[in-house]
Amino acid sequence: MRTRTNRGFVFVSALGALCGLATLASGQADVTHQEIQDALRYPTNSGPINGRYAYAWGSYTCNIGSSSLSWISGGTPALAMNAYRLHNGRIMQIGLGFAKHSCCVVNGSGCGTCSTSGFGLRPGCRDIYNASFNGGQTRLGPRSGINPYTSSFSSIPAGTGDALFRRVQVTLADMDATAFAGARYFAEGVYVCDEELPAQQLNNATYRPMNVANTGTTPTYVWSVTGSTASGSPAIRAWRDHGLGLNVPDPSVQIVTVDVPGEGRYYVGGKVVDLGGGSYRYEYAVFNLNSDRAGSSFSVAIPSTATVSNIGFHAPDYHSGEVYSNADWAGAKNGSSMIWSSTEKFENNPNANALRWGTMYNFWFTTDVAPAAALGDVTVGLFKPGLPSSIVASGLPVPGTPAPCAADFDGSGALDFNDLFDFLNAWFANLPSADFNGGGLDIQDIFDYLNAWFAGC
Repeated sequence: MRTRTNRGFVFVSALGALCGLATLASGQADVTHQEIQDALRYPTNSGPINGRYAYAWGSYTCNIGSSSLSWISGGTPALAMNAYRLHNGRIMQIGLGFAKHSCCVVNGSGCGTCSTSGFGLRPGCRDIYNASFNGGQTRLGPRSGINPYTSSFSSIPAGTGDALFRRVQVTLADMDATAFAGARYFAEGVYVCDEELPAQQLNNATYRPMNVANTGTTPTYVWSVTGSTASGSPAIRAWRDHGLGLNVPDPSVQIVTVDVPGEGRYYVGGKVVDLGGGSYRYEYAVFNLNSDRAGSSFSVAIPSTATVSNIGFHAPDYHSGEVYSNADWAGAKNGSSMIWSSTEKFENNPNANALRWGTMYNFWFTTDVAPAAALGDVTVGLFKPGLPSSIVASGLPVPGTPAPCAADFDGSGALDFNDLFDFLNAWFANLPSADFNGGGLDIQDIFDYLNAWFAGC
């Protein structure tokens, strides 16, 4: 027998009668994460462990399909939980946890007309778990045990640890109220479920804004729900939806979806921040919803003459014995591209740090090139072998063609002494091309040209 408390009622029944015992043939079940209802911090009654707290979110789960959904104890469906921070024009995943596998099902109302016949989670029915239940460590399994596209599940391995073990872990530094003044925080849940067809898998991520008690002399770092749940939308969409404040969209953020043919979906977002003085910061984020092939590289075209600095990368850390590497991707300008790549290939290490399901990575750099007038393309390389080897996301801000350097007199693309000599020769020869300032050929052209030449323009 098992007891579970949900919104004031206690449900007691035999486990075998509660768990789904059949498998659908039609594949018309459709799980969706309707609501993130509450949050719980671990340890619940003491301070952080090694500068971290852990968290879990409560969930309302709906079957909005036309057939019953199997609900297997320790198996399908499974809910992966994530934590995000939005600050200074950048959304970042600051924590991830293992996936909470199902236990028992209660077919309640709240998702339409709840069917009275069927098995598991029936059509139109809703199941509710609070944060405490979703944070139960014996129900949390590694993400590496789940194929998000084929919806295959491995059993939950045995293991024990401290209060942080397997839960969504967030460092105090990532919630610091001084370093991230005015930041907004978000919780996310991503479902993987047996029986869903590819079209039904695309609404399996949901996010909700969160308040974080990170101020005062003794901050508790307790998370609590606020605002409204964005059911069926991953947290990367909060970058635009709440980019200028809670419920205040940031129109400069562009977010697009791109699918791997015959496989999973990625969300790719981009934003350009004008830093002034001819400098621009390009921000990109890529969220893998349900691609088992995973991502191994990210690239964006940039003029070869562009000057680049402050190249950055961020990925949330795996923990609690998860088999995946945490080695940061290497990022650099390579000719006419900015490229970030995993440090190892699948053939050399299948557990290398790749952009895996239910996870978001960030990429950024600063350059002297303004954004192109039209939105452009970025490329995500795929980790596991197959065709295609990469996918292209279109409709994102990208660097444009740099403004021509007025002092590059010979048009070679390089500023050197040849430009200076050629200009002086043209001026002394009274050639119209030496009218540098457009005010007629005079001595001021020489002064203005020299100023530009020495300024490196």
